[in-house]
Amino acid sequence: MNKLFKVASRIISKLEEEGYEGYFVGGSVRDFLLNRPINDVDITTDALPDDIERIFDKTIDVGKEHGTIVVLIDQDPFEVTTYRVEGDYSNYRRPDQVFFTNKLSDDLSRRDFTINAMAMSKDMKVFDPFDGQVDLKNRVIRTVGKAEARFGEDALRMLRAVRFMSQLDFQLSEDVISSIEENGKLLQHIASERSFVELDKLYRGKNPQVAKSVIDKTNLLHYLPFFSHVSHENFLSSKVSNLADELILQIYLKSDLHDYLHELKPSNKLKAYINNSLSLIETLDTDIDSRIIAYRFERTVLEGVTEINRTNQILTQSSSHTLSDALDKKESLIIKDRSELAINGKDLMDALGIAGGPWLKEALNLIEIAVLTEEVNNNKTDIINWVKKHANDQNGTISFT
Repeated sequence: MNKLFKVASRIISKLEEEGYEGYFVGGSVRDFLLNRPINDVDITTDALPDDIERIFDKTIDVGKEHGTIVVLIDQDPFEVTTYRVEGDYSNYRRPDQVFFTNKLSDDLSRRDFTINAMAMSKDMKVFDPFDGQVDLKNRVIRTVGKAEARFGEDALRMLRAVRFMSQLDFQLSEDVISSIEENGKLLQHIASERSFVELDKLYRGKNPQVAKSVIDKTNLLHYLPFFSHVSHENFLSSKVSNLADELILQIYLKSDLHDYLHELKPSNKLKAYINNSLSLIETLDTDIDSRIIAYRFERTVLEGVTEINRTNQILTQSSSHTLSDALDKKESLIIKDRSELAINGKDLMDALGIAGGPWLKEALNLIEIAVLTEEVNNNKTDIINWVKKHANDQNGTISFT
């Protein structure tokens, strides 16, 4: 038994000792049956939130009004949620109200897809009222009940369907595809952050290309932040293994798409990675020494653009060679950053007897390049002599040759 199941079974045993039911539920059951890695285990129970808090010593209220309490066992967190049914949805994302129930079948009936609507006892007996195991065997994604109703409740489920398609390399049932075609516009009501999470998981799945073809076929592309501005030709022809590379490639192919990147609400870290990758691609179009490329760009950026080029061939043969050479030389550069130079601004001002000014920044930039390309040795005396050789003082204005 998976370690997390073993630990979580202690929660179920405790619930049962107190006269309640408890079951593993949702993704962990699906992944157990598919023999996939299990990273978290959720539990459902007929115990009310107050009862859960009373029974267990260490709990965290993460959504008590919706029935969810985190129980800590050996510092491992487990979400324990009371059986519930849901009221009407008025915002296409979350129910206006939830109602607690004492029936497991009621709780499973509110879930999105049959493969996620299974529960399992601590002795690994599966409860499967919607034939999720059959759908796992047939590798198909079906909704619990009518697809139109499920997507009308929570529009994000349409994108989740396509995400599971990619992650599991499954197919969508015909009624799911038809309903996405009819209801795709509802995705406009979903926060960009939610869509971003699903897209990120989709691109890391087993088969993102097939999932992308469904997004295009169902016109879901028109309702996705950022991607609604991407041509379906470029969307379908790109071959990438993560969302960041897709964004980089699409902006490279059509530069004005950069103006729409904010629609996905990317993190500052991701924006920096995208911008640095685009800068690298642009720099590779110039005649520049590979050692300078290696110095200016992080290894993750060099490797990312290498992978994009491997599958999409966006660089010339010459640029590809420069990029490969930069990666090879990354760890053997003379200096890794400016702090490793054998000279600083004060040394230069003292050696030349000139006050600081714009020339100083230019001089340090040129010294960096000269040291990197081994035009000058990285020692103070050689660098000062090199600067004196290349510096011209015209009435107090310093220029370099």
